[in-house]
Amino acid sequence: MRKDVEMNRQIQEAMLEVQDVVHRYGNVTALSHVSISAERGEFLTILGSSGSGKTTMLRVISGLETPTSVGKLRIDGQDVAGLPAAKRNCTTVFQNYALFPHMSVIENVAYGLRIRHMNPSDALREARRALAMVQLEAKAERGIRQLSGGERQRVALARAVVTKPAVLLLDEPLGALDERLRQDMQVELKDLQRSLGMTFVYITHSQEEALTMSDRVILMRHGSIVQSGRPLTLFDRPVSRFAADFMGYENILEGRLIARDQESGLIELPGGVQVRGMLAEGAFAPGDGIGLAIRAERIGPADADYPNSVPATVRSRIYRGKYTDVVVDTAAGALRLRSWHGSHAEAEDIARVGWKPADAVIFSRISE
Repeated sequence: MRKDVEMNRQIQEAMLEVQDVVHRYGNVTALSHVSISAERGEFLTILGSSGSGKTTMLRVISGLETPTSVGKLRIDGQDVAGLPAAKRNCTTVFQNYALFPHMSVIENVAYGLRIRHMNPSDALREARRALAMVQLEAKAERGIRQLSGGERQRVALARAVVTKPAVLLLDEPLGALDERLRQDMQVELKDLQRSLGMTFVYITHSQEEALTMSDRVILMRHGSIVQSGRPLTLFDRPVSRFAADFMGYENILEGRLIARDQESGLIELPGGVQVRGMLAEGAFAPGDGIGLAIRAERIGPADADYPNSVPATVRSRIYRGKYTDVVVDTAAGALRLRSWHGSHAEAEDIARVGWKPADAVIFSRISE
């Protein structure tokens, strides 16, 4: 009974519901029975590389693409599966901004209100309010060509939110910005979303963007969902080799599970090396082939008494500015550790490396 009540509560709170979407381009399946949902006021990120299906999903939601089949597609409780894009209560922000160069900044922002037949003076007032949200009210009368890339992105955001859509869809909107500006815009986007209380569905291939801004992340591959959860879960507990690799784990080894104890497991790596790690989601039994993932910054020089330590010899060092990557050879295979400048890991005489069991993630090879 309690589960039914909880399920009903979640359905009522969902701003976006998509169930069992299939979409094909000829013989290519872009989406394979994918279901997602987003709560009111949630910042949901769909993460994946090119060809993963993330942009196709956004186009299906927005109405720019008609899926091969779909079980349910609702926005703010309304069935929109058969409605054209203009009839859906959502707006899309694209990477190329899609601004009108012959219009001023404020005319661009007010455009969506004008085509909805809002009184011109009211439309300009709302447009100025939206520009104030993105700190561009002082440049309202300028031409689009007079703005920087970051300012144009802010105009695109203001134009999108001024119509107060139920869901704002963002298709890699920061992809054209340089690194420093992109990082600044990540913070501004999250602050804007919180102040509006609006549901954002954000598409990106950048794990940094997903981790920085999201309440929840959906990782896709080949048209299917690989893993979903809070950013910290995907960062610290990938459930497959693909997820670990995509989320930036530099060290992925293969071995065999020897024993398990609730959330931890003892595994044997090549060369007879035995170490402990934390089990990701999934079914595990002694004897199973498993993968072990460890981040480079979580590995360091160690003595023989350190948990999970193995003898090592230095193969190479690569200077990368803020840190140095050190590659060492061990009986279990090559390992990369990250040495921040000034740390003891920069010493030439590394004879043994180790890591904490909590920093090693065990996942099933079957889930790859």
